[in-house]
Amino acid sequence: MFEDITPGRDRADRLIYRFERQASFAAGYSPLYAHLFQACAGWMAAPGRDTDPLARWLLSAAGERSSFDVPILLLAGLHRLVLAGSPGTAALAAYYPTVGGLRPPAGDGLDRALRQAILTNQEALAAFIQTANVQTNETGRGLVWLLPLTYLPWDEVCLVDLGASAGLNLVAEQRAFRLVDEQGTVLRDLGLARPGSQFTTTCTGELAALAAYRPLPRIAGRIGGDILPFSLATPADERTLMAYVWADQPLRLARLREGIDAWRQVQRRDVPVQLRPLNLPDELPAFLAQLPPAGPLLLYNTYMTTYLPDRGAALGEIIHAWAQTQSRPVLWLQWEPPHGYGQVPPHFGWCAWLADYWLPAGAGRQHWLLGWVHPHGGTAQFAAGLADWAAYWAGPSAGRSG
Repeated sequence: MFEDITPGRDRADRLIYRFERQASFAAGYSPLYAHLFQACAGWMAAPGRDTDPLARWLLSAAGERSSFDVPILLLAGLHRLVLAGSPGTAALAAYYPTVGGLRPPAGDGLDRALRQAILTNQEALAAFIQTANVQTNETGRGLVWLLPLTYLPWDEVCLVDLGASAGLNLVAEQRAFRLVDEQGTVLRDLGLARPGSQFTTTCTGELAALAAYRPLPRIAGRIGGDILPFSLATPADERTLMAYVWADQPLRLARLREGIDAWRQVQRRDVPVQLRPLNLPDELPAFLAQLPPAGPLLLYNTYMTTYLPDRGAALGEIIHAWAQTQSRPVLWLQWEPPHGYGQVPPHFGWCAWLADYWLPAGAGRQHWLLGWVHPHGGTAQFAAGLADWAAYWAGPSAGRSG
C-alpha cells in the first residue's frame, strides 16, 4: 500500500493528519464518524499522549500500515465488533444507528464509550488493522457505469471492475437507482429492480441530458480484479463487508444488503461474477490480455487510485496502449480523485466522473468529464460533458467515427 510521506511529519503526526482529514471529510455527512475520527486525532495530539494507553496502542497497532488506511480500518474494525455484539461495545452501540442506537454523537459519553470499546478489544482491533484490506463495496458506485451505459447503442457488453473487492457493483443493473434534483423531483430511474428501496443520487448542474437514454445492453460478462478478492462465503464475511459502512448511515447498510442479495441471485445465473487476483498496476497488462477477445468492453474503477503508489498514473498509460490494439470498442469509466487532472472538484473529497472511449482498431479516442460526484454516490454535479456524451451517442453511427 502507498504511504503518504509528508516532509516534517513523523509517524504519529501523519496519523493525526489522516484522522483529522477523515473528520473533515465526514463533517456534515456523517456526524458520528466526524466525532470519532476527531476524538482519535485529539488523543494522539494531546500533550500526554506518551502516557495515554490508547494513544500508545493506536501508534503501535498502526504498525507499518499506510496512515491513510488506519482511520478507516480502525472504525471498520469497531463497527464489525459492534455488529457482532462483542464485549465492551454495548456503550458504543448506543450511538450506532445501524444496530438501533439513538444517542446523538456528542459529548464525553461517546468519547468514553469509544475508549472502552477500543481498550477492551485491543488485540482483535490490532489484528484487523494490520491484516485487513480496506473494502469499498459502496453499492451506489455501480452508477458509475450504469448511467453512461444507458446512452450506448450496443447490443451487449462485458463489464470489468478494476478494484472489485467482492464484485457487488458488477450487478448494479439488478438493483434500483434513482436520480433526483435538489427539490426531490425524479429525473431518472435506472436498473431492473422496481423502485422502492432504490439508491438515490441528488443531482445538480447540467441535467437536461438525463432525459435521453436507451435500453440497457445485455451483460455478457462480469469480471472483477482485486489485490485480494473478497469472498462472501460466510455470514462473518458479510458482517466484515458491512462494517465498512459508516455506522450512522443505516440506509447505506440496507443498500449494501440489497447488493449482496443481487450478487447471490446473479451467481445462480448464466453470467455470474468472476473475481480474479490483480495487483495494480503491475499485473494489469496480463489481466487485460486474458479478457474475452470479442465484443464491447466497459472497464471501470471507483476510488481506487488513492491506494496505488502512483495515484493511478500508470493505469491510463497501460489501458491506452492496450485499447489501441483492440478490434472492438473499449470504454473506461472512473470515479476518482482528480490527481493531476488539472481541475478542482466543487466540494472537498469529491471525485471526477470521467469517460474515455477508444474506437476499434486504433481509430481514435474520445474523452469526457461527465461531472463530479461524492465518493459514495449520493450527490453528483453534472458538467457540460454529459450533454456532449449524450450527443455523441445519439446518432445512428454513434461511436463508429471520431
